Amino acid sequence: MKKNTSTFKHLLKFFTICGLMIPFGELEAQTLAFPEATGFGRYTTGARGVANPQIYLVTNLNDSGPGSFRDAVSQEGRFVIFKVGGIINTLSQIVIAKNTTIAGQTATGEGIVLLGSKVTFTGASNTISRYIRIRFGATTQNQDASGISNGANMILDHMSFSWGTDEVFSISDDGKGTPINNITVQNSIIGQGMHRHNHSAGGLVQPAGSVSLIGNLYICNKTRNNKIKGINEFVNNVVYNWGNYGNTYGHTESGDAYIMGGDSVGTSDVNIINNYFIGGPNTSTSISSPFNRGNAGFKLYGPGNYFDNNKNGILDGNLVPQDLTGFPVEDMSSILATPYDYPMKNPTLTAQDAFDKVVASVGASYPARDQVDKLMVSDLASKGTTATYLYVQSDLTKAPYNFSNGGAGHVYGAPAPLDTDNDGMPDAWEDANGLNKNVADALAVSTTNAPYLNIEVYINGLVNVTPPDFFIPPSNVNFTNVASTEVPAESSLTVNWNDNASNETNYVLERSTDGTNFTEIATLGANVTSYNQTALTPNTLYYYRVKAVKGTESSVYSEVASLTTPPIPSVPTKATTPNPSSGFTFVQLNGGNLTVKWLGSANTTTYAVYFGTDPLNLSKLADVAYVAAPSYLLTGLSPAITYYWRIDATNAKGTMTGDVWNFRALTPELVGHWPFKEMAGEGQQIADNTSYANNGQLDAAFDNSTVRVAGKADKAIDFATLTPNKLMVSIPSQDQILFDNNSFTVSFWMKADASLLPATSPVALSSYILCKGSMTKNATTGATGRRFNVEIKSNQLRFAIDDDKNKTELNSTQVATRYYNGAWVNVVIVRDVTGAKLRIYTDGVLTGERADATGTSVGIGEPTDLVIGNIGALELYANTTPAPYKGLFDELKMFNYALTAPEVTALYNQAVLSNEKFSQNNLGGTVYPNPVKDQIFINIPGRKLSQATATLSDIMGRIVLREKIVSDANGLFTLNIADKKVSGIYVLNVTGEDFNSNFKVVAE
Repeated sequence: MKKNTSTFKHLLKFFTICGLMIPFGELEAQTLAFPEATGFGRYTTGARGVANPQIYLVTNLNDSGPGSFRDAVSQEGRFVIFKVGGIINTLSQIVIAKNTTIAGQTATGEGIVLLGSKVTFTGASNTISRYIRIRFGATTQNQDASGISNGANMILDHMSFSWGTDEVFSISDDGKGTPINNITVQNSIIGQGMHRHNHSAGGLVQPAGSVSLIGNLYICNKTRNNKIKGINEFVNNVVYNWGNYGNTYGHTESGDAYIMGGDSVGTSDVNIINNYFIGGPNTSTSISSPFNRGNAGFKLYGPGNYFDNNKNGILDGNLVPQDLTGFPVEDMSSILATPYDYPMKNPTLTAQDAFDKVVASVGASYPARDQVDKLMVSDLASKGTTATYLYVQSDLTKAPYNFSNGGAGHVYGAPAPLDTDNDGMPDAWEDANGLNKNVADALAVSTTNAPYLNIEVYINGLVNVTPPDFFIPPSNVNFTNVASTEVPAESSLTVNWNDNASNETNYVLERSTDGTNFTEIATLGANVTSYNQTALTPNTLYYYRVKAVKGTESSVYSEVASLTTPPIPSVPTKATTPNPSSGFTFVQLNGGNLTVKWLGSANTTTYAVYFGTDPLNLSKLADVAYVAAPSYLLTGLSPAITYYWRIDATNAKGTMTGDVWNFRALTPELVGHWPFKEMAGEGQQIADNTSYANNGQLDAAFDNSTVRVAGKADKAIDFATLTPNKLMVSIPSQDQILFDNNSFTVSFWMKADASLLPATSPVALSSYILCKGSMTKNATTGATGRRFNVEIKSNQLRFAIDDDKNKTELNSTQVATRYYNGAWVNVVIVRDVTGAKLRIYTDGVLTGERADATGTSVGIGEPTDLVIGNIGALELYANTTPAPYKGLFDELKMFNYALTAPEVTALYNQAVLSNEKFSQNNLGGTVYPNPVKDQIFINIPGRKLSQATATLSDIMGRIVLREKIVSDANGLFTLNIADKKVSGIYVLNVTGEDFNSNFKVVAE
């Protein structure tokens, strides 16, 4: 792009010749960022402030690459101009570079939405951003939609921030880089903080320097609207529907509007002028003031603020008194009679005026509000009678909203205006303002509005011009009547679309075979919504798009839709993708039933289901009519049996015999036992004492006596030296511990001092005791968003499962200090699929139970390592909010079924049982070796027994082995257990003539 800097040099020479004493830099510093700029950040320079600014044109809605928004803001000194409108789905965090001017008002159609990962202004000093919507699109905990952690001189105007799971938009110093100072957020929406994690919050504002919050709407955030500390002016804002009262999710009811410092230390000097606070359906009716939690260092000037909490649909609030009732600070001396000398100390708008302005234009209202912003403003305009309580974003996809795009709604684009020289300024505007549309002069200083550049004059004035009408593009391109014939050998189909425009004269339909180069195949009349196409090649991939046209004007194209035409009619292909997968040996039955699933070709008419225990002699059970996702319910199944099944696919051309698949219903058993008994220096292995031998691993850096310490039984792992982003202990993922759709039990012992509890304020931190899987789906890392974990947070022990769609979280009824008491505590978590329950046991006693809302339709299993002492492996490797546990950990056991309450109690008691506790009489006898691996030798002195019966049972009383044993010449009995896959503690009962004794046996 050509850069014109000569005018800058001439202007500088002019000021020098005239002998002016004001340096050019100081003159620029007193130039408003744009004419409506206010507050501490009003003199921000944006891209104008660098020596060689650039124009960057955003020409697509891609996440990355040339022409993308991410690429546009990756380098400083750019004016970001949009040639498109619509939703940009962001796949990872976007960091705005410093000295950037983002002109969202130049986006076409209904503007721009950044949907997905966080967009951060941290470090973006000297940045101007206007008319952009930023919506966090995931459900991960502790994530802001956007915010500033360091940097100075920024102004964010007519922005819309929503859907954070921590704060929606925070301005909080992290102690890195340039301290926060001279920041303005004005005319913006900060709303709809997600309630899923019970931390719906507007913003935490605690800068090193000064912040202005002017004319904003804070809406449907439970708390922190805002939480203010430091030098701040809060003027002409509207706060609506704070709190979570009446929620149906079991969350503790609470809510805060304006928090005056709260538990944050330090001094605050604040102007709070002419704001309107309006309670909504989720706001408590018992509060007397929207201001609370004033601390000793909070001083304020607060006239003209109104509070309306009668929820009657009329704006008729009362003036908040300037006393300790209205502003509950420590004493009246903190409530000042004169304002601080801040930029907006004398606002021209009253609180009522501010409300009217917010309703009219707050947020990214140019070129048009999107559906989400319209919803929030509509709730506000109800004046207390309606509000939108979002648990997760997808709530908006349901009635009465029915928003598309995961809840973001439609955001239509439009063609960009003609710009011959590609400098970001349309030809028509250049003609009207005396510029040359064939010369890229956007970066020249304006001859009429110096020191603004031409591009700034254009973008600053654009918001005062009525946005042009545009054709809404067609949508929902789809196909029906898809068929192929043998004679002639061709395919046909019908292309359909939704007619969203109201004044088109034609539709133009285009087709491609590569998705890039399109050819017009039909021009159709107004209101036409389908087209029949013939003479296509069978088994070929085609792409289609359509646009609305009127004269020389048109809409943007619809999204591209594609399909592969059917092959020439033939016998169906073999059924594939069996579920359970063939050879899977850990299938859990539900009352002896199992639903099997498979996939087949679309030309199938019926499927025949064959089943049995002999692969060479299967019986036909049923015919199943073709559906895209076929299934069949098998009944009367038993555990520990291998079953075989086959699916034959049939149509008019014949039958395709399927492959024979097999699965084995799991045997309820202990599938992992890691006692952590290795000594320091013995290497990285952490032995699994079950027959699966799924040995874990200790990071070599931690194989020392500081980590391998005395435990509940033998040795344990001490995580005290674990750094946040390190993985110390992991267990490899194997089928037997995937626990995708089946019940399971996990038992472990932990020991931690109260001093190790994660902090609860100012931000609640977490410690993950164990985690298998990930919090958020991520195509780049392979994370699935599926998991189970045990976490300590907000003084609670939590057990959660998640299938990336529905999370179920259970909190123990015991506070976290019950687990962080310096003593060993046994924790058992249970998922009972049959009973649809999650349970937590503490030292053998039930301490939590709730319904399993996740279900088994998707599955919670992620084939990644089980991590002990931190978050899941993939997200830990990506350094995604590590949460290390710092206590001791021992005796991990995993079962592939749900232990009952008596079994859990027995498991707890097992830790202290000794041989004496098993003895039913004093008839004597010894067993050895103990622990045992292959053979148990039984010596019964003083008895002349030639034969006996040996019964080996697990600690829950289930018989593992029973057989007759015969003594040798010395009266010694031998019991072989080498092939029995036993591990753990067992009871060996030996009976014979006048003899009956029990022995404790430890099998390795």
